[in-house]
Amino acid sequence: MSVILDVMAAVVLGSILLLMMITFQYNLREATDRALYTKQMLDHMDLAAYKLNGVVALAGIGFEPNEMVVHARPDSLVFNTYWDYQNNILGTHSNTLSISLSPMPSPYGKALVIRQNGVPLNDLGHIFWVDRLRFVYHDRDGRVTTDRTKVRDTNIYLTFFRDPPRAGGQTLRNNLEIKCFFMNAFMRGA
Repeated sequence: MSVILDVMAAVVLGSILLLMMITFQYNLREATDRALYTKQMLDHMDLAAYKLNGVVALAGIGFEPNEMVVHARPDSLVFNTYWDYQNNILGTHSNTLSISLSPMPSPYGKALVIRQNGVPLNDLGHIFWVDRLRFVYHDRDGRVTTDRTKVRDTNIYLTFFRDPPRAGGQTLRNNLEIKCFFMNAFMRGA
């Protein structure tokens, strides 16, 4: 009888140990998926910040500071430049670059669209997983302004979101603030 009890105890303990190993493996896989998911999101945000800062740095090339910005709204920015971003050259005719959110949501959230003369740019035309976009403009003394002729820098506030890798997980939301200066206006003494 004691042999049967020993065998039953070994089976129960073995089952518990096996269940613990399966649970550990499941939790380890879920933690790895979450870490990869977070890393991809942070890499995406880093690239978006780099690209946006590079685009805004082109504002006003060849223009007087008060003619640089076409409109400075809380939801979009449009500015003039002689730099042709698409061909990466200083052109002889002016270009208009715009940054705004796409009105059409997609499976990847709303897309941040950057256009040159109304055409989305090839290498960064869409930045996905954006939930909100807001611009705050400042004059040369750092005061908030809505007058497009006095704009010298902007804070871009972006909220990125991404659905979790597994159903039932928590949505990842990250806020990003980018300070972009219109350097060409400062170099012209504005």
